[in-house]
Amino acid sequence: MKIAYCMLYTEKNYEELTENIDQLLDGGDDVYVMINDDDLRDDVFIAYVDEPRLHVATRQQSAIPADLSLPRGQIFQMMDALDYELDSENTHYDYFITLTDGMIPLVSKKEMDAFLESLEGKDCYYVQATTDESEELRKRVEEYAFFTNSFDFQKSRMIQGMNNITSSIVKNFKHREVNDTVVLTYPWFILHRNSAIDIVENMEYCSNTFMMCKYAEELALGTMLKKFSSTDHVNKNVWVAGDTGEYQFEKPVKNASLELINQFPDALFATKVHSDTDIQTYQEIFDRYCPIKD
Repeated sequence: MKIAYCMLYTEKNYEELTENIDQLLDGGDDVYVMINDDDLRDDVFIAYVDEPRLHVATRQQSAIPADLSLPRGQIFQMMDALDYELDSENTHYDYFITLTDGMIPLVSKKEMDAFLESLEGKDCYYVQATTDESEELRKRVEEYAFFTNSFDFQKSRMIQGMNNITSSIVKNFKHREVNDTVVLTYPWFILHRNSAIDIVENMEYCSNTFMMCKYAEELALGTMLKKFSSTDHVNKNVWVAGDTGEYQFEKPVKNASLELINQFPDALFATKVHSDTDIQTYQEIFDRYCPIKD
């Protein structure tokens, strides 16, 4: 299986980012990465200038969680990957997998390929709800969000308060009308190439529908896949995130501890792993995708 990993990196840790990239490249896959920091982007570009399988995003260079820029940037990455296929005689991607800050595979490349083969051409992502049955979700989609393009939106109570006040005023005379079923999902996707093609071909729908929408990464791709893709999907959570292992909607993604990861033996990915005391265990997990050969 040939995988195009679509990665977003918002921090400034060169060692962490390059170690993650190297693991994926060593497994034989390609990496498409958006890097928010200008200096880090330049450093990575220079370091990998002779590596054709590492693609630093130029069409959209950066993105912000909780903002439309994230799903739109991921679609651009898929677009870049499909364009690269046309220019390369030996590249054909079977699956596209999205990653965010410091996220790493918890299984080997061989095990990852086996899982993808078991999907039999289906996608894998986790659907929490749709507007067909959730009135709360429909009300959320109808409201306009402001200031999501601020780097501090997720952490600043002041900016979030400004958003709430402004949104409450605006909704009295204007709300978003979406006739399609909107799908609430985890913000990570394992997509068959057919689905990637479908959403790339309909990219304008993403911006037209989810402009000024809070945490668009939870809404946009799932909705587009339901509307435009004929590919079936497996509704399965294969991600370990935060303090409990479960992704928390409309909140910043927290790191996963090593102890927590061990409680989810069937997971494929973990959000950024942290370990202040057990470096050996951390390295063992980090090297699972492409184990170091003696």
